Amino acid sequence: MVTRSKVGIFKPKALTAEAVDFEPSFIDEALAHPDWKVATQAEFDALLANSTWELVPTPPGRKVIGCKWLFKIKRNLDGSVSRRKAWLVAKGCSQVAGCDFTETFSPVVKPATICVILSIAVSRQWPLRQVDANNAFLNGELDNEVFIHQSPRFVQFDSVGQPLVCRLKKDLYGLHQASRAWFDKLKQFLVSIGFITSKSDASLFIRITTEVVLYILVYVDDIIITGNDSAIIARFVDQLNAEFSLKDMGELHYFLGLEVTRSSAGCLHLCQKKYVRDLLARSSLSNAKPVHTPMISLPRLSKSDGDLLSNPTEYRSLAGALQYVVLTRPDIAYAVNRICQFMHSPTTLHMVALKRIFAIAIAANPVLHSKFKHVELDLFFVHEKVAAGTIVVGEVPTCDEVADILTKPLSHTVFTRFR
Repeated sequence: MVTRSKVGIFKPKALTAEAVDFEPSFIDEALAHPDWKVATQAEFDALLANSTWELVPTPPGRKVIGCKWLFKIKRNLDGSVSRRKAWLVAKGCSQVAGCDFTETFSPVVKPATICVILSIAVSRQWPLRQVDANNAFLNGELDNEVFIHQSPRFVQFDSVGQPLVCRLKKDLYGLHQASRAWFDKLKQFLVSIGFITSKSDASLFIRITTEVVLYILVYVDDIIITGNDSAIIARFVDQLNAEFSLKDMGELHYFLGLEVTRSSAGCLHLCQKKYVRDLLARSSLSNAKPVHTPMISLPRLSKSDGDLLSNPTEYRSLAGALQYVVLTRPDIAYAVNRICQFMHSPTTLHMVALKRIFAIAIAANPVLHSKFKHVELDLFFVHEKVAAGTIVVGEVPTCDEVADILTKPLSHTVFTRFR
């Protein structure tokens, strides 16, 4: 199962927005700003409509979590302001003991799955619909009792003038289990109406009948829908909106930093220009000079060269963001893979390398299977395809080994030719 981990790999969409986290001394000024005042009121109204909490006196002996407002300016591709969004966030780092940290992150769809589903939609001329769940995390149900302080600007008091506290009835942004709880509730609903979860990707949901085929891709609160019947898709969106409040984005145009354009011939063009430019700006590399290849042939990278970073979070976050760029720029895959190897332990790296080296041998030679019971079933699936003649495994001369662009640093000439 692929999840957004704690190594600093965050939702790519965040790169398309300007985050504003005001210090406590300026929070009153921020909340008094007309635009942010409208945004915070809209969010607060949504919290009340969702019955997110009930106000109670401070319970004796119970820890009460703090909260704060976070703000984001979401922009269109041309840089104009799309909307201003405010979130009331619980300070989850101080959450009560007993929370299961393994449930902090929800499964997210794999980039390869996105490519496959888009390819199917294009080849069959299916429509692609995008929806965004409003206040997604607020749909999750809490399985333990949590108290938080009231939000700034919206404080109510008891009969003796003491501020009340909020006993949460629903999940709130910032709580450790919030995103996982939202995913579980969405999954429960989809399964109840006939969808099944893909065995290869937990964030892909499928419903197939004799007449209808529907595929649902889920990335936190962003959802892509495609299938063989536009009317069925429209009815499904209405059904989903009745259960969870949605923002219908219409035809797929922009998804997680991917700019999607459909040609008159029905083909899709995927581009991450804005995503990459935002990433360069974030890295202070907007004015860097371009190079001919993503990695020089020599010298080899080594974990012993240079000084250790005092805080590796930014490095890890940027490496994770570059992994997402590989979706439309596979020519940088090897370089990204190399830099990602320095985020983890050497032992893990050695196991991954050995597994990849053995992959072709296992796929072509079933005799080895008993010695590799720990290797994932997808390799044995490949063997079945080899045996059936669907896939052919064989030698390729070095001069024609196009896959070298994904496995090693190359000279400018060879890199350009293979690309």
